[in-house]
Amino acid sequence: MNRTSWPLTIVIISISLTISFFLWSIGIYFFFLPIIFLPFLRFVKFKQRGFKTKVCLVCELPSDGNYCSRCGTKISS
Repeated sequence: MNRTSWPLTIVIISISLTISFFLWSIGIYFFFLPIIFLPFLRFVKFKQRGFKTKVCLVCELPSDGNYCSRCGTKISS
């Protein structure tokens, strides 16, 4: 994470809280509040789904599908 961008994060969180407070005061509860926590979902460990990540042999890009999204080469299991 870029350490010089933390003031922008605080601005975004404060704007989200302000919008949430405004919507709360007019009767729309918890509308924007969950949006604040979306960036932190990457730190939460979820149960692994059954997806296997495959690597393209041509451009070495990882992919979950059968074809590489960069070069279009078929990826074998």
